[in-house]
Amino acid sequence: MKKTDTPGYEAAYAELRAILAEMQEGNVSMDELTAKVERANALVRICRERLRQTEEAVQLLTQQPEKP
Repeated sequence: MKKTDTPGYEAAYAELRAILAEMQEGNVSMDELTAKVERANALVRICRERLRQTEEAVQLLTQQPEKP
């Protein structure tokens, strides 16, 4: 996946939920399982990174002194 093809948080989270639902329902064949787990792992990393970036931005904004 190219850097420009990286989904945003909402898209990554939705895809991750879809993969988990497929796995919980037993709709993933053994042949697909490894690929699904790898994709889910990549999506978790994307979500964590987006959350980290957001947390940093919020911290910066809340640490700025108020203007009179």
